[in-house]
Amino acid sequence: MSRDFARLFLSAIARFSHDEHGISAIVVAVALPGLIGFGALGAETGLWYAIKLQNQSAADAAAISAAYQVIAGKTNVINDLTPAASAAATQNGYTGTSPAVIYPYSDSIVSSGIAVTLQQTQEALLASMFLSGVTIATKAVAVIEVLDNPCILALSTSGTDVEVGAASSLDVPNCSVSVNSTSSSSIDIQNSTGSITAATLVTPGEISLQGNAIDPAAPPSEFIMTSQPMIGAPAITDPYAGRLTHAFLTTSMPSLTRCKSTSSGGVRSYTGNCTIPGNSLGRVRLSIKLAGNTQISGGWTISTSQTVDLSPGTYWIIGGDLTVEPSGVLKCSLCDNVRGAGVTIILTEQNNKVGAVSIGSNVTPNLNAPSSGLFAGLLFVQDSNGLPSTNSTLSMTPGATLNGLVYFPNSFMTFQGNPSATGPKCLLIVADALTFTGTSSLETSGCASAGLTNLTNLPRINTVALAE
Repeated sequence: MSRDFARLFLSAIARFSHDEHGISAIVVAVALPGLIGFGALGAETGLWYAIKLQNQSAADAAAISAAYQVIAGKTNVINDLTPAASAAATQNGYTGTSPAVIYPYSDSIVSSGIAVTLQQTQEALLASMFLSGVTIATKAVAVIEVLDNPCILALSTSGTDVEVGAASSLDVPNCSVSVNSTSSSSIDIQNSTGSITAATLVTPGEISLQGNAIDPAAPPSEFIMTSQPMIGAPAITDPYAGRLTHAFLTTSMPSLTRCKSTSSGGVRSYTGNCTIPGNSLGRVRLSIKLAGNTQISGGWTISTSQTVDLSPGTYWIIGGDLTVEPSGVLKCSLCDNVRGAGVTIILTEQNNKVGAVSIGSNVTPNLNAPSSGLFAGLLFVQDSNGLPSTNSTLSMTPGATLNGLVYFPNSFMTFQGNPSATGPKCLLIVADALTFTGTSSLETSGCASAGLTNLTNLPRINTVALAE
């Protein structure tokens, strides 16, 4: 009996060990948690990827916003760039921690950019059996690129900065007109007899014809432009403000030695490296020849009956105006724009007063700046020195040429003129505001050869691009 029982027991064990009924349920039961976990991880990974794509768009917007702050001259990372980046990122759906902003940023791709990194911690839900959460990081790098070098920069932040008068034309096809006014008529053509031809027009405000704002996407025929005007643009910083200071402009200005003169053949010639009162020049009834590096104090009027011939060099007019009366002659017979021999005329301060320039009708000066030396590229410069604004007029007859920088940052200016017909063409105006009369053309293509970029960079219209 016991032997039969043992045989039956062993047979039962053998049968049980080979029985596969229900094994799938066991395998599924064992594998199911893992399968659910991997499925949840896959689903949640898709969600994280969608968040990363959204945050990349937010990072791009944040980097662009920070770059425009830099263009506007706001470069403090904590106070300027981070708040701008944070606001732009939030507007684009970002809900993570405050952006990390690096400026300037350099790597193997960019040399000076604005980098913004966003980090958002996302807790795991369905995939929590594998990990507690993930950190989703995105990064964008924006760079500032030069779109154009304007040949007119008007600095006033209100009112009409550039006005083209009736029957007048402003022709700047190879450069742009830039103003800082937020007015609805920051750039204006007085009526339909005027015109502007330019690469583009750039303003934080708007552009108008007869005071009525135009549609920049479909400007009227009085506006002829290569590129669509840019309204609502950032203001452009005066690139010369930090360099053309009172201390710099008065460097090497003579102040003690009185100029001596001799007369011959109806011409009174003066020595250089000296000073002379402007009223004494006004009393001379002969033609005048001045040597370079001369200080003229108290203002100077060149009368209708006078011819003044400047030798190449620098001339400082302190505490008064330079006025050339109609039919008066102001020239530089030894200047040569091809060889770079030229003059610089600086109006600077005396007794808390700085003068203006008034060159009116029937005056045909042909003056160019020197292409080398301390004041390379500078033709007419008014020392702002924190002094009140003035009004200046450079409204010469057709045929008059000026070559170099005309810098009157505190002055409203009435202008008519053209760059030199020979040598590098460079006629660039920086003023508080301008009205153009008659026919004027300006150009910046030759400013580097004319020596102006030795001093500092030209004004720049900047744009922003994503580099990474």
